Amino acid sequence: MKPTIAVHFQYGSATHTGWFRTINEDRSLLRVGQTVKGIPYAAAALADGMGGSEDGAQASELAIRRLKEWLDAKAPDLLSTGDSLKRLEREAEAWFLAVHRELVEIGRGSCGRLGTTLTLLLLTDAVYFIAHVGDCRIYRLTPAGRCKRLTRDHTWVSAQVRHGRMSVRRARSHPKRNVLLHSLGMGERPDVYIRSGYYAPGTLFLLSSDGFHDRFPPRSIAALLRTANSKGSDLQEMCDLLLTKALQRKSDDNISVVLLKPVTGRKNAKERLRLHCGLWLRRLYRCSRKLLSSLSSG
Repeated sequence: MKPTIAVHFQYGSATHTGWFRTINEDRSLLRVGQTVKGIPYAAAALADGMGGSEDGAQASELAIRRLKEWLDAKAPDLLSTGDSLKRLEREAEAWFLAVHRELVEIGRGSCGRLGTTLTLLLLTDAVYFIAHVGDCRIYRLTPAGRCKRLTRDHTWVSAQVRHGRMSVRRARSHPKRNVLLHSLGMGERPDVYIRSGYYAPGTLFLLSSDGFHDRFPPRSIAALLRTANSKGSDLQEMCDLLLTKALQRKSDDNISVVLLKPVTGRKNAKERLRLHCGLWLRRLYRCSRKLLSSLSSG
């Protein structure tokens, strides 16, 4: 009798320097494992180094290396506790800030500046968790074909769009579209974007660097994902296809894409509703804390 191996996640990744770069500053991570209770989990991350030099590559490399160490040490235990989301939010934010401080110190010691973006996605037991700084993105394509961006760009133009001072179309071509307001290693303490939600089996998650998503309007990204997903392609083949499409658009920056799809998970509607309500309550709690903090500081 042949042994069977349970496959809980499918994944793929691809990267390229782009048409006009000689150094690839993008670094990615894919990890699947089990919690201490035996529950499968997956982690995907993307870091885009800043500066167009070896310093940017060094920064993204360090961020991904530290993330691997953190996942090895913390993830199996963190994702097993009853208050896992609360602890995960607290420890992930603290870890992001620790990496920021380390990059700042390294930059000071070398009389330079090391900066990188970092976007992390964790999937386990029907719940996704996102911790994010910068302008890499995460998109979600549901089994029903609905596509949504789950992250917010920490860029100057994105802030202008949110405040109604600039259109989305204008932001895509604005000269300052790549100016970051938050990153790891540069500037003041970064504002770590934390989000969580639930997913159904068969949901497709895309992580991309700006060398990819700057080449396409949102509708085109959604169409690319729907078309490739409907053909039932292997996720590595899908990544290679997305990379080719970006190169055909003459991307002038490093291009990286990572795809992750859970193929098993909770299907019980009542359980999903319970998770959904709990996640929204936590989101309201975070918003109220930020509001009170801004009122007290003002």
